[in-house]
Amino acid sequence: MSGLSECVYVYCRQCETVVPLEDPIITESTSTLQEWGVLWKQLYVKHRVELFQKLRHVMSELMDLRRQLISGHMTQEQSREVKRHITLRLDWGNEHLGLDLVPRKEFEMVDPDQFSVSDLYKMVSAWQSCPTDCRMLLNDSKKGPPHVQYRRPYGCAALAMSDVFSSITDPREEKDFVLKIYTCNNESEWYQIHENIIRKSSTKYSAPSTNYGLIVSLQLFRGDLDTLRRENHLMLSRGVTLTRKLGFPDVILPGDSRNDLYLTLERGDFERGGKSVQKNIEVTVYVLYADGETLKDCISVGCGEPSVSEHHSFVLYHNNSPRWSESLKLPIPIERFRGSHLRFEFRHCSTKDKGEKKLFGFAFTPLMREDGTTLLDECHELYVYKCDENTTFSNQGLYLSMPCCKADLNSCPAIPASFPFQRSNKESFSISTLLASTKLTQNVDLLTLLKWKANPERVLDILGRLRLISGEEIVKFLQDVLDTLFSLLDDNIDKYGPLVFQSLVFIINLLRDPRYYHFRPVMDAYTHNQFAGALAYKELIRCLKWYMDRSAEVVRQDHIQDAMRALEYLFKFIVQSRALYSRATCGLEEEQFRASIQELFHSIRFLLSLDGRNAETLVVTQAALLNSFPDIFDELLQMFTVQEVAELVRGTLASMPGTVDIGQSMDEFLLKIFCVFRNLMKLSVFPRDWSIMRLLTSHLAVLFVSQPSLQLESLSQVKRKRILDKYEHTHTHPHFTPGMMGPFLGVTLVPQTEVRNIMIPIFHDMMDWEQRKNGNFKQVEAELMDKLDSMMSDGKGEENHRELFGLLTQLFGPYPSLLEKMEQETWRETGVSFITSVTRLIERLLDYRCVCVGEETESKKLGANIMNFYKCEITKEDMYIRYIHKLCDLHLQMHNYTEAAFTLLLYWELLQWSEQPLRDLMQYPAQSQWQRKETLSRKILHYFNKGKCWEYGISLCRELALQYEMLYDYHSLSWIRKMEASFYDNIIEQQRLEPEFFRMGFYGRKFPFFLRNKEFVCRGYDYERLEDFQQRMLTEFPQAIALQQPNLPDDSIQQSDAQYLQIYAVTPVSELSDGPMMDRVPERIKSFYRINNVSRFHYDRPFHKGPKDRENEFRSLWIERTTLVLCRPLPGISRWFEVERREVMEVSPLENAIYVVENKNQELRTLISQYQHRHHHGNISLLSMCLNGVIDAAVNGGIARYQEAFFDKDYISSHPEEMERINQLKELMQEQVHILGVGLAVHEKLVHPEMRPLHKKLVDQFHVMRSGLSHVSIASSSFLMLIELVGIVGRYHSLCCQRRFSDFAGLTFRQNVNLVVLLHVVLIFKGEWTNGNTPKCLGTLRFVYNSESGNH
Repeated sequence: MSGLSECVYVYCRQCETVVPLEDPIITESTSTLQEWGVLWKQLYVKHRVELFQKLRHVMSELMDLRRQLISGHMTQEQSREVKRHITLRLDWGNEHLGLDLVPRKEFEMVDPDQFSVSDLYKMVSAWQSCPTDCRMLLNDSKKGPPHVQYRRPYGCAALAMSDVFSSITDPREEKDFVLKIYTCNNESEWYQIHENIIRKSSTKYSAPSTNYGLIVSLQLFRGDLDTLRRENHLMLSRGVTLTRKLGFPDVILPGDSRNDLYLTLERGDFERGGKSVQKNIEVTVYVLYADGETLKDCISVGCGEPSVSEHHSFVLYHNNSPRWSESLKLPIPIERFRGSHLRFEFRHCSTKDKGEKKLFGFAFTPLMREDGTTLLDECHELYVYKCDENTTFSNQGLYLSMPCCKADLNSCPAIPASFPFQRSNKESFSISTLLASTKLTQNVDLLTLLKWKANPERVLDILGRLRLISGEEIVKFLQDVLDTLFSLLDDNIDKYGPLVFQSLVFIINLLRDPRYYHFRPVMDAYTHNQFAGALAYKELIRCLKWYMDRSAEVVRQDHIQDAMRALEYLFKFIVQSRALYSRATCGLEEEQFRASIQELFHSIRFLLSLDGRNAETLVVTQAALLNSFPDIFDELLQMFTVQEVAELVRGTLASMPGTVDIGQSMDEFLLKIFCVFRNLMKLSVFPRDWSIMRLLTSHLAVLFVSQPSLQLESLSQVKRKRILDKYEHTHTHPHFTPGMMGPFLGVTLVPQTEVRNIMIPIFHDMMDWEQRKNGNFKQVEAELMDKLDSMMSDGKGEENHRELFGLLTQLFGPYPSLLEKMEQETWRETGVSFITSVTRLIERLLDYRCVCVGEETESKKLGANIMNFYKCEITKEDMYIRYIHKLCDLHLQMHNYTEAAFTLLLYWELLQWSEQPLRDLMQYPAQSQWQRKETLSRKILHYFNKGKCWEYGISLCRELALQYEMLYDYHSLSWIRKMEASFYDNIIEQQRLEPEFFRMGFYGRKFPFFLRNKEFVCRGYDYERLEDFQQRMLTEFPQAIALQQPNLPDDSIQQSDAQYLQIYAVTPVSELSDGPMMDRVPERIKSFYRINNVSRFHYDRPFHKGPKDRENEFRSLWIERTTLVLCRPLPGISRWFEVERREVMEVSPLENAIYVVENKNQELRTLISQYQHRHHHGNISLLSMCLNGVIDAAVNGGIARYQEAFFDKDYISSHPEEMERINQLKELMQEQVHILGVGLAVHEKLVHPEMRPLHKKLVDQFHVMRSGLSHVSIASSSFLMLIELVGIVGRYHSLCCQRRFSDFAGLTFRQNVNLVVLLHVVLIFKGEWTNGNTPKCLGTLRFVYNSESGNH
């Protein structure tokens, strides 16, 4: 086996690009739904409920559509329709969520690298009314027997929609309007009563009663119907009726199929017919087919009402010339329209003769004329034919052969005398019609053109009058008209060619009208799919060339200009026609076609070469040609190579006047190119959601800045100095620094290391130049901070940008850091201070940028931090004011009106009541300080009013009133005093919810710096409880771990690389005193001050000190009370403030019992007060539950346990120092009994009869509770009086003997009675009752009694 050696084989296989089989639309919808899912949850956290609900509905629709597409069981047309619906929803969601707009082609996302910039621009840009009155009629039948129904006029209410539009300011606001009902003074004027009401012709109508009226609730929506349905699915899916415009809208969408005939019964003139009084005439309307069949459900009396087969007009009493003005809609199927007719039957409705309706005549009209056109949109006066009540109309052919109106008189034969129907010469009946149909036409010329083979002799005449046909009629039949025109070319090109060309130009330009622009896709579809004019290209080229060659000869060039504007579609037809001809003949006459195109471009060059300086019309023609010229390139590329098309374009542009001087033209061209480049650098040239176009321009900027010729560091010292010396003037320009700071900083934010390294040192040059020029670099500092703030506010800046200004101190690569370059400068110290300030600012701005996409409380908290930074650290008042308004706007978005008012007060405090002028700032015009402060005052008052914090607005009202009074501005003074009075009224009358307060602790290094290891107290939203708040915060911080214990976490948690969130409820500690004067203050006023302007909050931790008392745990239950002191009181400029310090104290069991009972009494008083003022609108469930909770607890334990714990003889004897607190607890218990009695009295007045058993149970339990308290009170009182004897006998006896009764005035009635009884016991015990002291004791008793109210 010698000779064998080991070999290694490497098999190389060609790499292939793997393309997923999944449809790109499915892939995009999957990724988009995943992205939306995160944002959807954030909408819930931000309380954006409406968009949350809409997005949920759209996401459900997307998933359903995606499921259909994945199944694959659809035709190509169905798949296209599903894809269209998917992309519509994707683009809607991206727009409303602030995401990027996606360029598409055939519904699919495109690869930007595969398309030119102009194509991308076209793709992106391509994806980018009501009657004046509302009439309501109420009809009634009061005459005649019950089995016969007449429609009689009753009343009318009208509302001018102009009033609606002017009064509804918020598009989402639903507003009620009261429509007063009026009746006609003269019934014959009923047909125009709504117009008289709108014109306020009050002599023609009157109100039957002041109590008659209608209330309608209206809400205004804007947008197309599909979008409104998608955005308001719940509202528009509950039986909402859609009303189409009477006639076609301004924009007719392709595919909008409609066939409605609107009929209005105008008036009639009838004979009396031998009667002594005039008739009561009713008109019955029928729609009948040619065979006499009545078309079912073809009459609509109003949107939302079911269609009927016959319609009965209302009846005017004793009126032979009635006017109705009743409008009906006839949705007749298109296949039944031809041959159908309307019949109107006239009956006299008698109130006698058993109330029967007697037929006495009829009229009729066909819906379509003999020439195939429908009824014209005009008033038609019809003949009335006599008949009797027994007429059955079994043979409708009889009357259809008779003339229906004057226009038919000549075409119909004379009516023989034997005919059963004879025309009444003195009677007539008038109707008016309006056709809204995409299937039928009223134009004879258009109908003749479409059926030209039947009348070929009229074709030339019709083509000449095509411009006179309505545009609506043409676009409705666009495909049929185009087919007709090209078939005429095929029939006789010499005869019809020029007129067909003119007609095509007219139709193409018609589609440039905004009303018909949406029909351009119909034209495109026709060109690619239905066009069949294989011979048309020859005549189109010939006519185009003839028009251009005559441009130098004719003065009026309107027709030539129209042809130039139509070049795009003319070339589409030419190219498509040639392609059809080439396929049919296997490429025959290819050279002749190319030669004709070359000759056509010779004519184009000839037209452009003409000197139009003395001929304005020629300039317009040339402009129209140049404007359309780029649109023909894509068409030419289908028949010619790129090089051939480029040569045609080059030769054409070279023929233009002024292009001979290549040098001058190139200079102008380059100047324009640089102007375009400069404009592209301004990213505002594209909308925010055009991300692909903005990235392309940013990349262009990076390439420009980083080009080798601008990198001076790579050049030699001599060359660098020569360049700097030559271009030094650019640095000394006075506007260089402010003008270039924004562009330089914007390029620096591009996340490319090389670009940043190049750009950052430029700031050193700016600082150095300004330091040498002005002795400081305040301008650089100001501009840099302004631009940083502006860019971050515009959404620029992500987490990886946090290191941006770290590069100021530690650059890498061949470039020195900014601090290293400063080491050699004389201004090093100020420079380092500047860098430090900028670094702190960008930290705050980037954190603000991050949290702005999250929970609103965070962004507002950090907005306040930045605001304080501008005020305190760098004293930039304008930036401070700007952030005041940013913070205010954030509050307004979340409807935090009170916090918005407090925020604006910060700016208000900076202003003086002086006439010092101020420059315009943000939304404020240039004005004096006094004017701006007044404007702010009114806005702040508005926000305090909306936030229901009227107490804070009263002081501002007074200050404004003082200013108005000093200026004798009594009009404004009256207004502000009324507002102040309304604030007082609102305080007394309106109900206000009491929010809960929550303490939050953020622990761990993963939290932002402004939250890390800090604790805050937050003011909750209305109805927000602890569980809701915890869920909201945990949703905002999904990585956070909730701490369940209230103890402060140790260092291991605070320094961990995680997030720990600690939340629990806290109670506000009010500074409101409870002195005797406060007893008269209404409870609703005191409750406001207990929860507002509060900076101290506490929470309790119960524990047992010593062994736990097994018989009654309340005796050993102590409370550790922690008081949190905030840096600012709530409410304020934020809903939450940081805790400044903690105070911890221990509360004894007795003090805790006093606190619990006192708080429960306060809660009961507040709730009972609300029900006494009927603020809960009859729902007493809350009062029932509260009373039941207190009374049932008292019976089954509750305060009874306090009695056992603290009124026990052993406890009292062992705690003599607690006597005052024991008495206080006893009084609070007795007070609770009194409050419960009042509450039960209120409950008895309001309780529903079905809830009487519950009320009886509460009353029975209350008696048990009260008797138990009375027993304990009496038993303990005698014992307490004996114990009191030891310490106070001497003092009170001395007071009594000295008649110093005023010392008793501060005691309550019960304390005074106890005191008197005690003194009697003391005196008896000492044997002094009989020693002459009786008068003094009686005097004491008399004083105490007289000092109290008679109620006791």
